Amino acid sequence: MLADPTVPERSRYCGACDAPVGRARGGRPGRTEGFCPQCGTRFSFTPGLAAGDLVADQYEVLGCLAHGGLGWIYLARDRRVRDRWVVLKGLLNTGDAAALAAADAEQGFLAQLVHPHIVRIYNVVADGDATYIVMEYVGGRSLRTMRDPHGPMDPEHALAYVLEVLPALAHMHDRGLLYCDFKPDNVVQTGTDVTLIDLGAVRHVDEPGGDVWGTVGYQAPEIGPDGVGPSVASDVYTVGRTLAVLVADFDFHGAMRDVLPLPEDAPALQQEPLRRLLERATALDPSARFGDVETLADQMEGVLRQLTAVHTAPPPRLSTMLAAPPAAVGVDAPAGPEELAAALPPPLPDPDDPATPEIVAAGAQGPRAVLAAVSATGALDTDQARLAAVTAHLDAGETEAAGRALERHALPGEWTWAWLRARHAAATGAARAAARLADEVADALPGELAPTFALAVLGEHAAAAAGELADEVTVERFERVWRTDRTWTGAAFALARLRVGRGDRAGAVAVLDEVPPTSVHAPDARVAAVRVLLGAPRLTRSTVMEAGARTGEVDLDPLRAATLQTEVLEAYRGLDDAGTTGSLFGCALDDHALGLALESRYRLRARFARTTAERFALVDAANDARPWTAR
Repeated sequence: MLADPTVPERSRYCGACDAPVGRARGGRPGRTEGFCPQCGTRFSFTPGLAAGDLVADQYEVLGCLAHGGLGWIYLARDRRVRDRWVVLKGLLNTGDAAALAAADAEQGFLAQLVHPHIVRIYNVVADGDATYIVMEYVGGRSLRTMRDPHGPMDPEHALAYVLEVLPALAHMHDRGLLYCDFKPDNVVQTGTDVTLIDLGAVRHVDEPGGDVWGTVGYQAPEIGPDGVGPSVASDVYTVGRTLAVLVADFDFHGAMRDVLPLPEDAPALQQEPLRRLLERATALDPSARFGDVETLADQMEGVLRQLTAVHTAPPPRLSTMLAAPPAAVGVDAPAGPEELAAALPPPLPDPDDPATPEIVAAGAQGPRAVLAAVSATGALDTDQARLAAVTAHLDAGETEAAGRALERHALPGEWTWAWLRARHAAATGAARAAARLADEVADALPGELAPTFALAVLGEHAAAAAGELADEVTVERFERVWRTDRTWTGAAFALARLRVGRGDRAGAVAVLDEVPPTSVHAPDARVAAVRVLLGAPRLTRSTVMEAGARTGEVDLDPLRAATLQTEVLEAYRGLDDAGTTGSLFGCALDDHALGLALESRYRLRARFARTTAERFALVDAANDARPWTAR
């Protein structure tokens, strides 16, 4: 409870016009009661109840808990129900008709909302001229009090707390209600539970006109006399602003009430997925925000996984937006745009589209079957059918047909179409256009790894084409994809290549060792690690012996085993002062034994040669390796 129940001057605003009131002047403290100098509305910031007061002959006031947008909030004891603690919510100004209407609305909404993360209402009582809502007491701390003493909250914690309460917001939207005042003050943690409190601003989604209650700095810019009014999109905006306020220090009430801080001014926003998430959630254009709370929550979960992956392995998670990842892209060498285009996962079909069942059934038979299904007489001409047609053309390698279909049907602002346009641009070799479109999709889906992987692959390709090292952004993107999901093995191989390019061979070997043994590319990763070791500018005996030990642990077919063993043996024979102690692949390390071992492996490889020239070259190498004898 508040020891001194007063409202700080910086928080005193007129309830009618939002003008500052009760501020100090001429060295005198501001008044706690009076009239707004701008619109003349009466204001009062003085509590109407004191400890010991009895409300409605039932609720004994213990003190003030907080001051809210509609008035003071008191802790009380219910004398008729086992002395349980309850919360009484009164009004700032009982003569304010709009405030009374908002309180009446809160009573009705609380009565019909039953959700484990929404505060419960017990009663509505009148005491003299005042009306009080009697609510469940939710002990604990609000997100505001959890954040204030220590500065910005850790982004992972902020995301986790807000994610926990978003089902309550979705529950309201499903019932045609808008919350309108989501902010850190209204989210309270008790033990392992997070509860949404203060439903005084709730209204029906189709309610025309009237006062809209909210909080400066959190409320969407379209809320106002000349705006479109509250909507699901404006609730999404308040969630985004809440996250921003939790993780960054900026003047969100004043000069930056409609903008986010720059990444250089807010370290948390230097994390690309978090920045993209907040930018979309708080876009000034409502249509550019997440379409619903469920989509926002899904992307928040994806962002949270990317952030937590820095220090812990997140659990596997299937995307709800895109198909399985392209594991093989970039395994053997840097992927070009065309290879990337062939492997980018398509958007998952919309289960609510009437054409989806037939398209999914046809997809099992290949792209030609899909094209036949969507072009058949009487086929449904839906958005999903058009998307499927473009995807099928791309899968069949028909880039011209895919381009014509995109020109006819692509919808601006829809990430699904931007994703297919990115894939088409890559398929035609337009790497820059593909990167620009993939960046649009990354903005729309910050929790998805596929757009980030595409940007990283295209970044590596562009650097290689220019004869340069890939920049740090590309490296960080590959690292983030690999940390978050170990099924994206192409990211591991790319990351290893980039580390080798920077002279970090130990780091390259380490990331290749992280490829799970269950992966189809695990043997390729182990072989690549051996070649990274053997590629060092100055080889040492210990390095070659480590490469040999690693080679012996890889389960390879005879040809690949002979090839890799040849590389190790040749590396050992090329050492200046290798010594003859020890063995490699059961072979002694003197010149004679090394020569015989290399000869046998070259001859084995020659038997599998694909061309005559290759066979001759391998036989010549075997003859050169064979040690001199007396016969």
